[in-house]
Amino acid sequence: MKALSFALLLVTTTLSSAHAQRSPDSLPAVTVDCYQSFAAKASLPELPSREIVVDGGNFETPLIRYRLQVVRKTILKIIRDPDRPAFRTEHGKSVWELTRDFTISHQIVGWREELSGGIVRLFTFDFEDLLLSTVDISPARSSAAGVELHVMKCSKSI
Repeated sequence: MKALSFALLLVTTTLSSAHAQRSPDSLPAVTVDCYQSFAAKASLPELPSREIVVDGGNFETPLIRYRLQVVRKTILKIIRDPDRPAFRTEHGKSVWELTRDFTISHQIVGWREELSGGIVRLFTFDFEDLLLSTVDISPARSSAAGVELHVMKCSKSI
């Protein structure tokens, strides 16, 4: 009886752990346009400034900052400034390049991009709440040293 209880506990624990860590082979079908909701910037902890700058946007018609589109269920296409041809850039991330949290309560992906000047940009996108966030981390040696956060509300494209 003890052996059966132990085996049942082991199987339950293994299946629960595997389910929580399981990553899907595909992404939910979606195309969204993302508009900046707010931004915040602060200096790095090792710098003397403790100031935080917050930007809630302005009253003009908001620009689409990003368009995200799932292609063939395995590629997340990221288009920056889709309505401004001079600034438009696009690239894709394979489902295998994304860090994913697809548990019962979340469908979130994240990825990292290296920018010029040693800046690291972290992205997260929540498929359920349609929120995109970016965090730019600038190195301490740069003139713009600090952390900059952008939170964008997204809506499904027509």
